[in-house]
Amino acid sequence: MRSIIQAIAAAGAVLFCASAAAPPRIDYTLTPVMEGSALRAVQIDLRFRGEADGESDLRLPDSWGGQNELWRGIEGLEIVSGAAALRNGEAANVRIITHRPNARIHVRYRVIQDWDGLPRAEIGNVYRPTIQPTYFHLIGNAFMATPGAATLDTRVRFTVRDLPRGWSYASDLEHPDLRLSEVWSSIVVAGDFRILRDPRSQVRVAIRGEWSFTDADFLNRAANILSSGRSFWGDGATPYLVTVLHLEGPEGWLSVGGTGLDDAFAFFATPNAGADPIARTLAHESFHTWISSQVGGLPNDDQALQYWLSEGFTDFYTARLLVRGGQWTVEQYVADLNEALRAYAQSPARTASNAQILENFWSDRDTQRLPYQRGRFLAMIWDARLRSAGHSMDDIVHDMRRRARNGDQYAVETFVAAAPSFGLDLGSDIETYVDQGAAILLPEDVVAPCGRVITRDVPNFHRGFDIQATQANNNIITGVDRTLPAYAAGLRDGMILLRRDGGEIGNSEVEIAYVVRDGDTERTFRYMPRGQGAYTMQQLELAQGLEGERLAQCLAVIGGG
Repeated sequence: MRSIIQAIAAAGAVLFCASAAAPPRIDYTLTPVMEGSALRAVQIDLRFRGEADGESDLRLPDSWGGQNELWRGIEGLEIVSGAAALRNGEAANVRIITHRPNARIHVRYRVIQDWDGLPRAEIGNVYRPTIQPTYFHLIGNAFMATPGAATLDTRVRFTVRDLPRGWSYASDLEHPDLRLSEVWSSIVVAGDFRILRDPRSQVRVAIRGEWSFTDADFLNRAANILSSGRSFWGDGATPYLVTVLHLEGPEGWLSVGGTGLDDAFAFFATPNAGADPIARTLAHESFHTWISSQVGGLPNDDQALQYWLSEGFTDFYTARLLVRGGQWTVEQYVADLNEALRAYAQSPARTASNAQILENFWSDRDTQRLPYQRGRFLAMIWDARLRSAGHSMDDIVHDMRRRARNGDQYAVETFVAAAPSFGLDLGSDIETYVDQGAAILLPEDVVAPCGRVITRDVPNFHRGFDIQATQANNNIITGVDRTLPAYAAGLRDGMILLRRDGGEIGNSEVEIAYVVRDGDTERTFRYMPRGQGAYTMQQLELAQGLEGERLAQCLAVIGGG
């Protein structure tokens, strides 16, 4: 969600003192702090020119990417030279420095890992500083202290020194003319990473640990994905860094996530993650380089109201460009779309209004997923209308970029302004499906000739027992419903859940299988995971005999071009 991250950084800038003169340049020097051969902390030396009135604010990291109190990862803040005193400000992340007017100030602090152990899937993506004995992983927003008078355009010099012999280093800050906005939205890693480079695309990968795919395969996928996006927009190759950090997790736990930064992407995944889900995540996040930042961006306030475009359009183009770049077959496109349609159909937040999304986006997972689904499906519908008039969504988003370069409208405004130029009548679509939250149904022929969208009623999914209560009860099965197929198959309260050995969570049309311990016996129960009632679900049914010219036509529809 790179667009969100950028806007958070931009919003943070309004905290700074608008009346003070910004320092002409900020200098950061990073030095590992070692105990023997083990890394214990990262030292940051910060130099900047103080304000003319002899008092300067220093802002420590605070809230970013769903993380709070990031200042807890900063310790030992001290004045090295140029200032007389350092005291706490009114906010927990603010320090006040007293000094001679316009003095050149040098402060020093250490970045530590303020949580225990290794990065783990249970705690989610590791946006807080990670300091391990053999490496560090730092995101700018989470470890950079910043003078309060600085602006997004303040020049920055960033230097790394005294890395241990044999350590690798990678960052997207390895270029001249850095600005503070770039430093905030950056990644810095060093240690036992393997650094790979693709000269043609200028993509680098910094990866550590063992995976189910080779380093070369991942680099090739990353280079292909970035090249596809640039080709779509007509942009040339520029340096881009992808970091891949290993997450520990319980046996069988699968986790893939990450965050897009200014010209980098930070992945966090369990080692059993395959290249395909990682590639999809990278395709989505890297496309945020353009949407929505280059087609109008997001406002500083109430951004979630526009996530249906920034996230939904990006998800639409994630699928489109994976097909166009040859990374997805038609079958993979269909599978991904059908997964999204199934999740949308079963979502308890499906008809939430846009105001409810704004209220609950960061606290409710179903609400959080809704703008992705809603914007993607609307883009598919609008793309089908545009194709009938000889255009496509591609024409509109390129026009949005042109409009954004010539004005100050946000992305939703540039979209609404661009649509009529290509014969797209939005009518009441945005008010009905976005603002009010009416359920979206795709037209049967939305991606013809690839296949047709089937709409039908499907039994509600239910495991037949209470999974949350079972997990909270040390995997002792709890809450078996006597009226459902699980009970008829023989599953009972008190049995010990060992693992799931079949089925798809959320899919009531595929037999599910659970392996349990019943006394001293290990048993497997298979049944249809159906609950009471039904819901309306859509699925794309692939056309038979899709080959030759028909296949080419299908690829042109879902891949664009």
